[in-house]
Amino acid sequence: MPIPATYNVQPDPGQPRDPTYTPVGWPRTFLTWTGAAGDIIPLTGDITGRTSPAGIALTKGPAGLGMPTFDLKNDQLPNMDGGLFRSTRATTRDITIPLIIRGVDRTSLLKMHNRLLRALNPTLGPGWITATEGDGIARHLECYYVSGAEGSETQENAGFTWIKTALVLRAMDPYWYSDAERQYDWSVDPTAVSRPFLSNSNYPAFFPLRISASALNSGGLVDIIHDSSVVAWPVWTCTGPIAGLSLENTATGQTFRLRDDATVPPGKTLIIDTRPGIKSVTLDGVNAWPQMRADSALWSLRPGRNTVRVTARDGTPSTLIRLHYTPRYLSYLG
Repeated sequence: MPIPATYNVQPDPGQPRDPTYTPVGWPRTFLTWTGAAGDIIPLTGDITGRTSPAGIALTKGPAGLGMPTFDLKNDQLPNMDGGLFRSTRATTRDITIPLIIRGVDRTSLLKMHNRLLRALNPTLGPGWITATEGDGIARHLECYYVSGAEGSETQENAGFTWIKTALVLRAMDPYWYSDAERQYDWSVDPTAVSRPFLSNSNYPAFFPLRISASALNSGGLVDIIHDSSVVAWPVWTCTGPIAGLSLENTATGQTFRLRDDATVPPGKTLIIDTRPGIKSVTLDGVNAWPQMRADSALWSLRPGRNTVRVTARDGTPSTLIRLHYTPRYLSYLG
């Protein structure tokens, strides 16, 4: 049945509802596909032929770009109504991208079509959907091509200089990732943090972002504001000399510690990777799990404020402890 509703002021369809508010000009979302070989193809490009002989444009009806699907676990209660919640997890994500490929002639159409097919080939590895909003913030999602480009020569789906298709892509990790990596440094000498940092991410055009620095001799406490509703998993890069290393997230009460007799020699690098599916501790590429204390935890950054305490001893001006992470998001909008 309809829900009765009344308005104190009758809205005028020709005017903004709030006359004191000025609408913000906002460019359209820009979408690209990056193949495993690095070919970047605009999916919201120009199909008029004015800027290039052929292009690809997004048509109406994309799906799967928002929240992932969640799998809820619960137990049925034998003598009571309802059930008892146990856990939840985000499942893999399927995305549908309806496209039209258009060229100024048959040759340019086929060239663009074949370029897209090569970039979609899942046997070469995953690709990336990258969505850039009007404010310039970009987020990407690693996907594999599943179906949709098999081809249909019906009158509604293909012509001499155009082809319509609806790509189905599957993301094993359902969360969108920021293109800007957050970075925090701790050192004995504040001048030591000015050294350049090169990201080792495989994602193309990935630029790390330095956020702040702290000194170990000032207590090692730094507030990290994680602006997402999804936990983030940091990677620690610790350059010696270091002894008595302790990395604590006071927000969660979890701590990672090395054994009292474990050290990072001068010039050596200890890497603590807490990311799901990796979970490794290495010293110059050699497994260093035995150097961890038994009560250690490879903790994550929870949404919101995290106060991280880093303590160590026997440091020199060449000692550098670096935390870097990539925020994850529920959708391409945040």
